[in-house]
Amino acid sequence: MRRPWKVPLRRNRKLQSCLALSLALHLLVIFGITRHERVTQFPVQPPIMVKFTKRPPPQRTLTRRQRPHQRPLVRRPALQAAPVVAMRPAPSASRPLPVFQSAALRLPTAALPARLVLPVPDFPARHIGPNLRVGALEGTRQGADEIDLALELMDVQAMDTGRHRAMVVVDPQDRRKLKGFLYMSGVYSPSIDRAEYSQQAEDMQVRWYHQMPRQMVERRMLQGLADKMVAKTQVHVEVRDAVSLEDPQLLQVPFVLLTVDTPFEFTDSEAANLGAYLTSGGFLFADIVRLLWDNYRDDELDIPAVRSLIRASFEAVGYREWKDWQFARLEISHPLYHCFYDVKSLPRGMRDLHFISREYPPRTPDYLEGIMVGEQLVGVYSMRNYADFWAGIGREVVDWSLANNVINHSAMASAEEPLVYNLGVNLLVYALTREGSLALQLVDVD
Repeated sequence: MRRPWKVPLRRNRKLQSCLALSLALHLLVIFGITRHERVTQFPVQPPIMVKFTKRPPPQRTLTRRQRPHQRPLVRRPALQAAPVVAMRPAPSASRPLPVFQSAALRLPTAALPARLVLPVPDFPARHIGPNLRVGALEGTRQGADEIDLALELMDVQAMDTGRHRAMVVVDPQDRRKLKGFLYMSGVYSPSIDRAEYSQQAEDMQVRWYHQMPRQMVERRMLQGLADKMVAKTQVHVEVRDAVSLEDPQLLQVPFVLLTVDTPFEFTDSEAANLGAYLTSGGFLFADIVRLLWDNYRDDELDIPAVRSLIRASFEAVGYREWKDWQFARLEISHPLYHCFYDVKSLPRGMRDLHFISREYPPRTPDYLEGIMVGEQLVGVYSMRNYADFWAGIGREVVDWSLANNVINHSAMASAEEPLVYNLGVNLLVYALTREGSLALQLVDVD
């Protein structure tokens, strides 16, 4: 008998039938399992689509929020210790603890341990704490714009951070109590310097007592005025270099001095910058210092170029003369003459001495002219030459008069010099403390 597995497959019927049966069973099993899984598989849910829509908020009536009732704030009376009420210890070993009573405090004994026993000494009732009475607080209320220097709450010197050129505080009770700082500067123009240099080359006696350039002379004038200001007030004053008439830094200088002794020509930029300065809170003192001889003419009292410069400066900023601004005579009752010293009469200037001709003083105007913008005084125009007094020329005149036996001029110069210095201090004080001054505006910016 032949073994089945040794018979070739194509001839072995039994083996073929077994393989076919095995394949059928495997197919049946595989088909049944996959079908069962497919039947028992959970269905796939569709994705959830979310869509946001913008809806207007619900309309609610505005009602006042109900707040819980609060007790009104009342001032409680001062705590005063009342006499301590205590119980004397009983003969027994233990006794109840005492209860301390006062006007506003009560300590219950239940919160303390029962075994704690403290002896209570006998002492009289004493008053502990402050005692308030009517009229204990006294004083007056000051306005918001007043500063009491006696309180020393503000150190003006400490506020000199270098950002500003001036800051002055005035005691409302005494106008002479000033403290602060001030940095003064002269003003120069290349056109004015060229005109003076050309005139001095033609006539060396135009300014025979000025043996230095105009800028140095003006610095000497300002220094003399600064020394007087320091001696009479608590204002620290220093003189800095002159500022060009067309320099934008001119708008930071609260007070400038301009002295002229020769006709000159100015530029449009100089006029525009000066106009911006005068309409922004600055203060200008223009002084004619040209020397007058014994045969002077009336038209030599003034230098029209200075007035033309001031007129052109206002035209550059759109101001019209006699409508927006004007030259006006300053009466002796103007606050300028009484802001620090009481100047009762206008002192004489260097041009009034007229010591060279040994004649009577020339007839310069016996008043000063104010540069008025509306009702505000923004500058002073002088033809009396006060600036040379501040430079110490008055003392040189006295020495010259004594050396040449001109006693009248010596006495006149000695008498007028302190009055001219007082007027100069008034000019500085008014320029710093007037309403709308550049010094106040620079401080208000901070």
